[in-house]
Amino acid sequence: MIQDAFYDIENINESIKSKWQNWFEKYANRLQKESLSAIERKQKMNDVNPKYVLRNYMAQLAIDTANLEDYALIDELFQLLKKPYDEQPKHQKWFAKRPDWARDKVGCSMLSCSS
Repeated sequence: MIQDAFYDIENINESIKSKWQNWFEKYANRLQKESLSAIERKQKMNDVNPKYVLRNYMAQLAIDTANLEDYALIDELFQLLKKPYDEQPKHQKWFAKRPDWARDKVGCSMLSCSS
């Protein structure tokens, strides 16, 4: 159900699987006590959890393009983050896990103390 959220699904050990299963069971039990409908509950969660969050790799891309005097990406991210809770189909590409290329790129995953 949530495997797409993991970066390295092949290396998920039994301990981690067990912890997730435990969490799902607790959540299922909690839902039994819930008076809101699934639709109402989803809306309440979406109201307080932004869909779009500025990630290091996104900021680094904007910095890199700005260094080339192209500020379009800065503006795109600025417009996106004005309404982080809203569905924004034209910005769906930013609702994703960190791309593989950013895993070891300085500024995207490795930050200095001054970062």
